[in-house]
Amino acid sequence: MKRSILASTLALALSSSVFANNYALLSEVRDQIKSPEYTQQEKQLVVEQARIFLEDLYVHQYAKDIYYGISPTGHVNAVSEIHKVINELDTLSTEQLHARLTKIFKAQRDLHLVYVHPQPVRSYASYLPFEFDKTLDVLGHSEVRVSNLLESLLPYATDNRLPEVGDKVISYNGKPIHQVVEENLNVGFGANKDAGFVRAIRAITRKGHAVSLVPEDNDVTIEFLSHATGETYTTTVPWITRLPATVTNNASNTNVAHLLEESTNIEAAQHQLIKSELDSDSGSPFITNPSADPQVTWAIQEVDGQQVGYIKLNRFSVVGEVDVSLNILSELLTNELAQIDALVFDVRNNPGGLITYADRLVQLFSAKPAAPTELKFINTQLNYDILHKTIFSTFGPHWQKVLADVNGTNARYTDTASYITVAQNNEFGQSYYKPVGVWSDARTYSSGDVFTCSVQDNGVAKVYGEHKRTGAGGANVMRHSVFSRYIGAPYFETLPHGQEMTVSWRQMVRHGHNKNAIIEDFGCVADQHVPQTLESIKDGGLGNFETIARDLLSEAPNKSTVRFLQSRETDVSASSRTLGIEVTNTELVEIYLDDVKVDVINIGAYGDSTKTVEYTIPASAIEGKVRFIGLDGGKTPLWNGVRYFY
Repeated sequence: MKRSILASTLALALSSSVFANNYALLSEVRDQIKSPEYTQQEKQLVVEQARIFLEDLYVHQYAKDIYYGISPTGHVNAVSEIHKVINELDTLSTEQLHARLTKIFKAQRDLHLVYVHPQPVRSYASYLPFEFDKTLDVLGHSEVRVSNLLESLLPYATDNRLPEVGDKVISYNGKPIHQVVEENLNVGFGANKDAGFVRAIRAITRKGHAVSLVPEDNDVTIEFLSHATGETYTTTVPWITRLPATVTNNASNTNVAHLLEESTNIEAAQHQLIKSELDSDSGSPFITNPSADPQVTWAIQEVDGQQVGYIKLNRFSVVGEVDVSLNILSELLTNELAQIDALVFDVRNNPGGLITYADRLVQLFSAKPAAPTELKFINTQLNYDILHKTIFSTFGPHWQKVLADVNGTNARYTDTASYITVAQNNEFGQSYYKPVGVWSDARTYSSGDVFTCSVQDNGVAKVYGEHKRTGAGGANVMRHSVFSRYIGAPYFETLPHGQEMTVSWRQMVRHGHNKNAIIEDFGCVADQHVPQTLESIKDGGLGNFETIARDLLSEAPNKSTVRFLQSRETDVSASSRTLGIEVTNTELVEIYLDDVKVDVINIGAYGDSTKTVEYTIPASAIEGKVRFIGLDGGKTPLWNGVRYFY
């Protein structure tokens, strides 16, 4: 829900003042946000490690040049530019070096390719006390409007008039707002037209100094048009800086395998943490209920007399393991949301997380086996060495094979491979059997792209886009600190002063309906565009939710149904060994015990009258799983489900 000035002021008055000491005006702390001076040896180390990332590991380097072209003021060729820095290194100060490398990395418009500044700079972030968003007017022309007020920062900006949610931005520091957007396309990290726009307007209201330089001025002057009165007014607001906070390092507790499956970005992850301090805007159009997973909230809304479920997934991080998070969602679908008529699954603003989680989530909605995302490397000797001569050789012979097949050739890329097999991607089975829509936007990124594209590629859900395309983060991301920690010399050396870099290492390739298309820059095109407007900003997106819900409810329902008579897990030592299901409009039911077909029943359940199918688990089977698959007369899958026993 979006905050007005009154609501924000009341919330602030009732909240704790604990955050007050974490923030200060940029003008008061600017001198503290300084990089330590680097020795020439440290400069050489940083530049060489950046060269390795850009030249030997960056999988999108060719695709970016093709998509954007080369321009001295826009996209630049990363490899040629890093060699220019190497040649000029003796003449560059520490500050100039960071600025040059930041520009090269940002010019690729890839949030997975990030140059992270040293400590203490990387621990600071500067914000304006409000957020902007892209809207469309009645003619379909793009606008920039105030979408939210950051309640905890309002006391720092009381000397001038503050905008209201919905007010239109006319100019920024004297320049028309669309010119400002254009100037920030290559510093905001946003890929494609949609993500470029929304990332550009984020870049002028917040700057995480881990990846963005400190603003040149201490404040900004913005001209607004009031949505309520139609008057124009100008206000000057200060940059407000978040001071470094004590951070617990959990790197030693991180699942190493998860580090290789990550698809997220440092900037968005940092912002999510800070945003939770700044206000209570959940991004949902109404009040939601918590779940056992802190990333998942849910609700049920009545729309035209029918019940529509809603799930908000903030990011693709897991509760320990992917199986745990999948089970939480499966239980939510089969219990609290069991009686709904349609489901809206919201991944707007989702910055990503684990690729395997995003891939495996699709099965909960798919009657057919859902295929996992495939990835490929750029063909370099370093990639070959990493997968054959270091600890990374233990992470799968299929990755070694695709690199070995092209090693020593002129092939630009390897063949594709996936993290998991189709069977592994479908171990849970289907949990929801009615119409489902995925609600995305241009900030849906990384594993958010994976999930959104995968529901399209597997044909299991309709995608409703707040923008026409998702954020287009099409790779798994690797951190330099992971390479230096687990591989080290002679390939990687620890960066000085707490620096970090990340790189797009393996390029995601789509399948099914979009076979061989890449996600990077292109993203996932929405099946139906449901744009932000002034009204949707004012009502927090409730109207857009109802538009999506009505479209889902208008779909012809799946006539074939299944109801499981036992819970997902059954203790057969304490109950019957017989599992049962009730089905309608189903010709055949296949039964699998631990992925081996054990029976095919010609149930002939025609019409809405249910028929019961039972399967008795053999006494010799101590634990395992039973999968039921419903088929029509042409043996096309209609539904499936898995029950575990022990």
